[in-house]
Amino acid sequence: MKKILIFACLFLNITFAFARDVVAVSIPMQKEFVGKIAGEFYDVVSLVTPGINPHDFEPKASDIKKINKAVAYFSIGIEFEEAWIPRFKGQNQAMKIFNTNANVALINFTQNEHNHAHDEHGDTHIWLSPSNAKIIAKNIFEGLKNLNPKEDFSKNYHALISEIDEVDRELREILKDLPKHQKFVVFHPMLGYFARDYHLEEVSIEVEGKSPKMQEMIAVIEAIKQENLKMVFAQPEFSAKAAEFIAKESGAKLGYFSPLQTPWGENLLNFAKTLAEFQK
Repeated sequence: MKKILIFACLFLNITFAFARDVVAVSIPMQKEFVGKIAGEFYDVVSLVTPGINPHDFEPKASDIKKINKAVAYFSIGIEFEEAWIPRFKGQNQAMKIFNTNANVALINFTQNEHNHAHDEHGDTHIWLSPSNAKIIAKNIFEGLKNLNPKEDFSKNYHALISEIDEVDRELREILKDLPKHQKFVVFHPMLGYFARDYHLEEVSIEVEGKSPKMQEMIAVIEAIKQENLKMVFAQPEFSAKAAEFIAKESGAKLGYFSPLQTPWGENLLNFAKTLAEFQK
C-alpha cells in the first residue's frame, strides 16, 4: 500500500511538472498559428469551433472555466469579444490580452446592388487573407515574446511566415487564369480580404446580416445568370436555404466554405481550387 501511495505521489508530481499554461484564442486559425509559433509550450484553447456562428457566439460555463485559467488571451476583433473580453479580464485580472488584429486595415463591405454592409466595424474576417495572416502571425509572435521573454520563438515564427508565403504563391498559381475582378457568390460576406488580395469580387446573398427577401434573391439570381457564374458558396455555420434556392434557380452549383476550418492554408487552397475549376 505504501508503495502505491509513493507511486501515486510521483505520478502527480510529474503531471503537475509537465502541465502547460493555458492560452486562449477566439477562433481555430489563431489556435493553429499560436501552436505553430509556440510549439508545445502552451495548451491553446479556441472558444469558437467550426460549425458555430462566431458573430453571435456566447461562451458556455465550460469555456469561461478555461478562460479563468488562461495566462493570456489573443483576440482577433470579432463581434463577441467586445462584450466578453472585459468580462473575462474582470474574472481573471492576471490574464494578458494581445490583439492579433493590430495593424490590420479593415475594409468595409461594398455598398452596391449585390453587396450590403452589415457591420459598422467593417469586415471582421481578416484571417482569410495571406497578407493579413502574416500580420496576425507577427502579432502572435510579439505577444508570445511578451508573455515569455526567456523563450525564443523566432525560428517557429519565420517558418510560419514561409508557410504563409508558400500558400500565397500556390493561390496565385491556382487563380492565375481567372479574369481580373472575377465575381464569386457567397451567402455570408466573408472573403472580402481574399477577393482584394487576388483581384476578385465577392457577391453576397445575405443583406445587412439578415436572410435576403425574395426580390433581393431574384436580383442575385439575375446577376449570376448575366455573369455566367457557376458556383454559389454557402457557409456551414448559417442556414443554407437561401443559397440552395439561388443555386437551383440560377443553375449554379452549390458549394460550402467555412471561414473557421483548419488547416488555414489548406482551407483557402481548397476554396481557390473549387472556384478555379467551376469558373473555367
